[in-house]
Amino acid sequence: MEFWNRYLFLKHIAAALAWGVLIALVLPVLSAVLLGYPLMPTLALIGSALIVEYGAAPVGITLGLSPLFVFWVLMCTEVGIFLGLFDIFDSIGHTWQPAANVLERTKQLVHQSTLAERYGIIGLIPLEIIIGVYANAPVSWVLGWHKYKSLAFTMIGYVPCLIATILATIGLLGMYFPGLVHP
Repeated sequence: MEFWNRYLFLKHIAAALAWGVLIALVLPVLSAVLLGYPLMPTLALIGSALIVEYGAAPVGITLGLSPLFVFWVLMCTEVGIFLGLFDIFDSIGHTWQPAANVLERTKQLVHQSTLAERYGIIGLIPLEIIIGVYANAPVSWVLGWHKYKSLAFTMIGYVPCLIATILATIGLLGMYFPGLVHP
């Protein structure tokens, strides 16, 4: 593994943070402006999503955002968090020798087992459901899995939970507060 100097490390960290912020914050805010949604509820939804991930759907819906827009914003936030974290860990792995050693050892362990090498990445689906993206990105990096394949399996776990949360919120709000949810 080639090690980077400090300048290159800082450049990659800045790029990782920029991509994460662009996808998780700028894209949803720009969408809100273009589609005419209020900015403050959108920012509240993004802030909630950074903490509770798909559990933030009720926040956006009760603040008057449409369920499809809530879905879009939460998807953007999840993707931005994952890509930003994965790239930050990758930058650290290219700069710090102990992190590179851990990465190399775990790759060797994973490659020793055909089962783990072939099907281990599927474990990201329940990991996303139980713990969330803040565990998936580091686990994907440590085990040496491809970034976008790991993102796809993370989203396979995230999307059903998000849809279920949105549908449950719509159903409960429609039952207890008729007329509150807008299509």
